[in-house]
Amino acid sequence: MATAVHEEAVQEEAVQGKEPDQGRERAARWTELQDTARDLARRFEARSQEAYDAGEFVAQNIRDLVDSGITAVNVPRDMGGFEATLEENTRLLRIIAGGCGSTAFTLAIHAVLTGSMRSDLSVAVRERMFGAVRDGAFIVGPFTDEGSGGNWVRPSTTARRVPDGFVLDGLKHFATGYDAATHLVVTAGLDDDHLEPPFNLAAFFVEKPEAGAGIEVASRWSGFALPMTGSHSLKLDSLRVEADDSVFPDGLTPLFVMARQQWGHYCFAAVFLGLAERAYELAVERTRGRSTTAVADLARLPGIQFAVARMRSSLATMDALLTEYATRHVDPGEDLPAFVADTCVPKYYITNEAEHVVATAFEVIGGSGIREGSRIGQIWRDVKAGPLLPFTNDMAREFIGKATLGISPVETPRWV
Repeated sequence: MATAVHEEAVQEEAVQGKEPDQGRERAARWTELQDTARDLARRFEARSQEAYDAGEFVAQNIRDLVDSGITAVNVPRDMGGFEATLEENTRLLRIIAGGCGSTAFTLAIHAVLTGSMRSDLSVAVRERMFGAVRDGAFIVGPFTDEGSGGNWVRPSTTARRVPDGFVLDGLKHFATGYDAATHLVVTAGLDDDHLEPPFNLAAFFVEKPEAGAGIEVASRWSGFALPMTGSHSLKLDSLRVEADDSVFPDGLTPLFVMARQQWGHYCFAAVFLGLAERAYELAVERTRGRSTTAVADLARLPGIQFAVARMRSSLATMDALLTEYATRHVDPGEDLPAFVADTCVPKYYITNEAEHVVATAFEVIGGSGIREGSRIGQIWRDVKAGPLLPFTNDMAREFIGKATLGISPVETPRWV
């Protein structure tokens, strides 16, 4: 499928009067990026054997991703970058997740931010953001607020206007990758009287402040799943940002967020699909040629064959679904709520189906998977996070169901 996409890109360039050589060069670079990602995934998996249970942050992995150029794949073409498509981002994330779920999820946040905002930023912010990324910057986004959780368009963090910019105060959770961050995209609610939620939502692109300069780690991350993501809680205490740090015009931020929801949903889904794909590989590897006191070759047991068949079929379905949506359902049409509902479909299906595949793989592998440090055990823990990420299962079902029945998902009151 990926090869067909790149052949299509070459043909499109020819139609638009561009040099076909550009398409071939891009295809060669894309092959190189995937090969690099596979090499890194193997390295990351080896590292996770020692670091996972200790919950050590994946700092070295992030440095390797920066050095490899993978963190810069979304730099726009007019700035000398590769300008990876959404589908290409999901492919890379799946590969990396096979080696380390924590690394892939941390990279996913950076990919969502750098991929989703290429066309929407002011010239000044765009030049600053992608110039930094091109030079090795790593961007994270602490969006989850103490008072509103995953409802990013209604933050409890406040942004108070001052003559030279804004002052931000609040408590942010799940600041994934904060230790490796060079820059942040921080959301807050403007205190303007004329802007009612969610239209008071604002986002700011800033360099990561020095310790104590408006942001401090309120509590360090310690998680059952994805334990190496460094998803700390951050206290914003009179964090000063400049007026030019504002990413979108006043009042329009929630619309931009909704119009780019596909990046979050598809990139998150890719991480958990990548985990399921690796679980399947491990199950097949552990089964072939393995004997027990009952049989000489477990692969000959009907139950094992049926389990492998089910996993393979599920993975093929998830691959087709994500590829279709990440390729064809990229840009919103006139009905923005309906588009957001569409983006919920692969996120909801894949994060839940990935759990089933991993559980099946765990059964096939058997008791050895319970041992401390087992790769399937790590994957089993990590995949549990998928359905909990925004949009959660209930919210995704609500958006999908209402859109199908012709009810606006954003009308109020939501329930009567």
